[in-house]
Amino acid sequence: MKGEGKGLTDFALMFAAGSWAGLHIGPQKEIIHTVTAVSFLAAVAAGLFPAVLSGNRYRLHAGEFLQPLFLNLSFFFAGIYSASVFLMAGNIPCSPENRPFLQKTAEISVLKLKEAILDIPFRHEESNAMILALVTGDRALLPRHVSEAFRISGASHILALSGMHLGVIYIILTRMFSVIGNSPKALWFRSMMVTGVSGYYTVMTGAGASIVRAFLFIALNETAKCTGRKRPPMNIFSTGLMIQAAMSPEVLESVGFQLSYLAMAGIYLLYPKMKDWYKEPFPPGKGRTAGKLFKTSPMKKLWDTAAMSISCQLFTAPAVWYYFGSFPPYFLITNLIAVPLSTVAINLSIPVIILHRAGICPDILIRADDLAIQAMCRSLEIISGL
Repeated sequence: MKGEGKGLTDFALMFAAGSWAGLHIGPQKEIIHTVTAVSFLAAVAAGLFPAVLSGNRYRLHAGEFLQPLFLNLSFFFAGIYSASVFLMAGNIPCSPENRPFLQKTAEISVLKLKEAILDIPFRHEESNAMILALVTGDRALLPRHVSEAFRISGASHILALSGMHLGVIYIILTRMFSVIGNSPKALWFRSMMVTGVSGYYTVMTGAGASIVRAFLFIALNETAKCTGRKRPPMNIFSTGLMIQAAMSPEVLESVGFQLSYLAMAGIYLLYPKMKDWYKEPFPPGKGRTAGKLFKTSPMKKLWDTAAMSISCQLFTAPAVWYYFGSFPPYFLITNLIAVPLSTVAINLSIPVIILHRAGICPDILIRADDLAIQAMCRSLEIISGL
């Protein structure tokens, strides 16, 4: 629906702007308490101001303008308050021994996961290093020439553990738990399991800004699904942005955070329009054969992948140029090759890790995983040399 979620998006952007402002206003210890109190009162006052005004004259002549203005101001001051509280809490000392139990358990789990990955008998040692990077975000063992090939070709985002990786794992988890059924109780249980495993994986891999964003989107999407609510993408986007800015305002200055949200904005706002530029070869509902043909059309799938890549690049390009001073010229070719191959590699690696750890992994599965990884690496080395 046109404009659906726009109001919430405006509130989220104002809240994020306020959080950023609060980070720069509040660090001085002598004024942080004042900033906290004033911003709280301002947020409440701005939120209540439209409600206390009455009279038809106000509603007819000024209400449509003043109400959203004061609500936006309320969210802006709420962002300042949130950042100020975060800065105050940051002054409370916390020893490493007092880490949450979940964090300690996650650190042990990721060490065991890395051991399991390194034990897989791939023909090429760089395949172990690549799976380590794709699944855990640890790039320490990647050969220098591989890292350079990814950087020059514009595929560095594949090596950086991000929302894309958690998205692939989310799809795998959804398929795994689909055997539970579709009853209301099964739906709730499946959503809790998928969200729980995704959350644990997020903590286990370091809870970077991009992967936290992806987890919030998953949690919000699953919550809406279980409660029977609509799931407009921009509502999920906006709610996730506000939650993340409130929980950890300093991520607003993280390059990974900014690129992640810009890429998702491109996917939600531009990609649906670009995807429709390639029309269906047959109108929907004109026969079963036509539907099957369109559903499996290679050209349609190719265009959808290209449209998504272009959408992300158009929205992230200004930030990429600002931070890095360059732009990968072959990004489209790179993403058309690297994204599908990395998705295949992750989909194969999950069962390979589990089955090999259990001692029952067929050799053909390990070879297939190795082949997908090598195909991706060699392709990007060729592109980086153009």
